[in-house]
Amino acid sequence: MALVFLLQSDGAATVSGESSQAQAILTTIDQALCGLALVLAACAAVYWAVPPRRDPLEDAPLRPNRLREDMVLLAVFGYLIAAAILQWLVGLMTGEEENILSMMLAGSGAQLVGIGICLVVAARTFDGGIKSYWAGREDSGKRPWISTTAILTLVAIGLCPLVRDLTVAVILLIAPDHQFDAHPTIQALHDAAQPFGIHAALWLGAFAVAPVAEEFFFRGLVQTLFTNLLRSRWLAIWLSATAFGAVHFTQPHAVPALIVLGILMGYAYERSGSLIPPILIHAAFNLKTLTWDALYG
Repeated sequence: MALVFLLQSDGAATVSGESSQAQAILTTIDQALCGLALVLAACAAVYWAVPPRRDPLEDAPLRPNRLREDMVLLAVFGYLIAAAILQWLVGLMTGEEENILSMMLAGSGAQLVGIGICLVVAARTFDGGIKSYWAGREDSGKRPWISTTAILTLVAIGLCPLVRDLTVAVILLIAPDHQFDAHPTIQALHDAAQPFGIHAALWLGAFAVAPVAEEFFFRGLVQTLFTNLLRSRWLAIWLSATAFGAVHFTQPHAVPALIVLGILMGYAYERSGSLIPPILIHAAFNLKTLTWDALYG
């Protein structure tokens, strides 16, 4: 679950002077982050394009493994079965299957089950077991993954909103009356009737549980499988990022932005050999989205 905050109004609403000033400040910060992201992306492109050109992943650490397609499918089916069972159980306990609490419990519970399945698969298929799967191999040496993570995080939180806004503009050109739906977590957080505990759990699930679950699967398993099958790290990054964006199809305006986010996180994984950088990038991206939504609220 990657959150993209949609700043969209119907054109009829009015805001107070204080709220308008707060929005102006946040918009200015977004513009500054976007400018910084574009500068960083341009610098990286020039650096790698100027002769002697070389692949930035040519010296990236390897992840020896015996991962197969059936094991990735096992993780998918395990998650779907867990989600269905948990939704049913929560429905029995609460009497409702579509309320915020039931969806939160079923979703987060299924993600926790998914994390467990990914770890079991990794333990059986990655040389070095679980540790080399999520933290990288000890013999890969020390790499500057902290600086890489910080730079890619800035690019993600600055560039992805721009891609989202461009996508929204294109959709409105084609379908001016199209209605954009916010992410279900954002919608749930706007429900003032929910107690503080529910809101806190939604925040925790969005910036802690979801990033771990999704990076364990999309980067740790899917991207690794594509690398094994295609023998191309870059193609694996693009395909896993596309799959990551596609699962958010219920928000079509967010898909291109999330594909860009997936590419950045996929590069971070290949460059470091560890799942820690993409998890941190994903968590920071979601946290920024939640924070902006709360401040705009």
